[in-house]
Amino acid sequence: LRGKIKTKTIMNTEKTEISEEKTNRKRVFAYAAIIFVVFVWGVSPLLTSYALNYYSATAYSLVGAIISGVALLIICLPRLKELNSAYFKVAVPTGLFNALANLLQKIGLPYTTPTHYAFLENLSCVVVPILLFVFIRKKPSALTVIASASCLAGCFVLSGINFSAEGLAVGKGEILCALAGVFYGVNIAGTGVYAKKLYAPLYVMLQTWINVFVSLLTAVILNCVKINGAAVSPFVFSWDIKALAFVGALTLVSSTLCWIVRTHAMKFVNASVVAVMMPFSAVVTGIVSVLTKTDAPSLNLFLGGGIVLIATILSAIDDIRDK
Repeated sequence: LRGKIKTKTIMNTEKTEISEEKTNRKRVFAYAAIIFVVFVWGVSPLLTSYALNYYSATAYSLVGAIISGVALLIICLPRLKELNSAYFKVAVPTGLFNALANLLQKIGLPYTTPTHYAFLENLSCVVVPILLFVFIRKKPSALTVIASASCLAGCFVLSGINFSAEGLAVGKGEILCALAGVFYGVNIAGTGVYAKKLYAPLYVMLQTWINVFVSLLTAVILNCVKINGAAVSPFVFSWDIKALAFVGALTLVSSTLCWIVRTHAMKFVNASVVAVMMPFSAVVTGIVSVLTKTDAPSLNLFLGGGIVLIATILSAIDDIRDK
């Protein structure tokens, strides 16, 4: 009897070790997947600039959302029957917050500077740990607080914002972009907490179609609302085949694929880590811009990028230690 008990104990221990090994392997792949998304989203702004030669920002957003929505619908056709209230309860609010963040960015950007915009949209790295405490009572560790604060400081340096004698001017553009950063944080935290057991493509598909309707509404409003006789954002669309093919390919990789990959990876990586890692895409954009000679190297890029990298490592260490 003792021999049987000992044998069962050994077998259970081996099964536990194998299970832990598989989980750790999945977490390694999840980190690699998020790094892939960060690099793709870092390169995307430079490619998007080409598309904006043919489309206005609102038209590009709408076309991209439709292409991504159709692609995700095709991918999800075999599993559409799995859609239930659990998907809608999570995907609808998180998708709405994500779409509203995109909307606030488009409205706020003309009333602020790109540097302010780049800094304020990364408020999500501070918001996510707070929301995790609200959602699941997960108290942020000291390392998480340091990582989030460092990430925000790095984004501040990276954006190149300077204080004047009057301080940092805060207008409606800054307020709208700050709200966008907060809403992005809600999307990340909500996905990280409530979407772990959901099929990622189905979840992303629902979010994308919400974005389609919000993008359509945004395009109509910004095209109709006029300031000094001119539309806030005229709707400009092109039927050029090469341009459409380029937008389609870029959308399928940077939106469809990357959103599925990131959503699935967040099943194994803490949402706070993801929030801190995402701003590193701005560093990638800066480095690629320097390499392609579309921008000059600057102290802000290397210093801010270094701080964000340190924040990412600290956040990852905290995640590894926690699990």
